Formats: sequence, C-alpha cells, structure tokens
Amino acid sequence: MTKSELKQISSDFPDIKPLIIQNKELSGKICKIRRRLKTNLDNYGFLIDLVSIDSYGERLVNAVVGFFKAIGFDKVENIDKKYKEEDIRLWADNFLLIIEVTGIENRNPPFKKCHQISMHIPKRQSEYPCLKVFGLFVVNHDCKRHYSKREKKPFNSKISETAQLHNYTLATTLDLLNLFILFKNGTLCRNEILKKLCSTGEFKLGG
Repeated sequence: MTKSELKQISSDFPDIKPLIIQNKELSGKICKIRRRLKTNLDNYGFLIDLVSIDSYGERLVNAVVGFFKAIGFDKVENIDKKYKEEDIRLWADNFLLIIEVTGIENRNPPFKKCHQISMHIPKRQSEYPCLKVFGLFVVNHDCKRHYSKREKKPFNSKISETAQLHNYTLATTLDLLNLFILFKNGTLCRNEILKKLCSTGEFKLGG
C-alpha cells in the first residue's frame, strides 16, 4: 500500500477527516496570501530597475517615474522621447521639478553629464513664470556592480559646487531607494522627500 492509498482509505476516519478538511482550508488561504504577496511585490518592481545592474535609458526613466508615483505624486511625466530635453517633469502645486536620468558604468559620472540639466532650468522658468522650477540629476552609477558594492561618493567637489550654484540637485538611484524605504516605514512623507531632493547641490539624506 502506498501513502496515497492509505490517505484515500483513511479519509473518513474520525481522527483523519477533520484534519484533511482543515488542510484544504489552510492551503486555500495560503494560495490567496501568495497571490496577494506576488501582486504587492510586482507593484514595487520599479525598485529593481532603479538600482539594477545595466539599468539604463527608458527602463531607468520609467523606474524613476514609478518611484515618484509610488510616493504619491500623480502628475509625473516621462517626456524623454517626446521633447528630447529633460527626461521627466514632476508637477506639484506651484512647483515644477525637471529631472535628468542616466545610467553609467563608471564609478563617477562626468561633469558634462551631471550639468546637462542646468540648461533646461532657465528655459522652463521662462515657460512657467508662475512656478518655482528646480532641477534634479539622478544617476544609476557604477552599474556593472551590485548596488550594495558601488562607489559611495560618486560626485566630486567641483560637480557638487556647480550644482549648488545652478539650482539643481545631484542624487543617485541608491538615494531614491533609501528614501523610498523611509517613506514606506513612515519616517518621511512625500513632501519631505521632495524638499530634500530640491535642496540643491549633492543630495544628503540628513540635509
């Protein structure tokens, strides 16, 4: 007799039948929980793309859009292909944040790449004189290595000082990941995150 046959013939035994029923009920609950868990994890898939190895271009831009939408900003536009200028525009009240996103293999992004966002700020300010315009440069740097092993200080002093002078902020995708963790843990709200990302110069979590 096999175990399967034993289970079949004993399925109506008074000490077996209630356990079989209970097992079916629990299995059904576990399946539902697994489906919910998968759905919820899929909703955070943008976090993978934010810091993933070889995350560049449209994949990375969409991940940054996903980040801002997930913290509660409704009007976030991926305009990279449409206008060929900055990659993203985020609208909030009387405020416009323009964002340039890039992925690079180097540990330190080049000055020209970081400073590219600055040319769009006065242009947008002229277009939207009633709004306060800020710039944000986001880089998935050192992206041939696991995110936990990347360069901790990718921006040199010249790049940081230039960003400060030209009214834009430098941040890494690791910074966004850490901000999102704090957001989900209830430590920071969306407006506090936005304020930190518009402090100009190099992003500092404690700044």
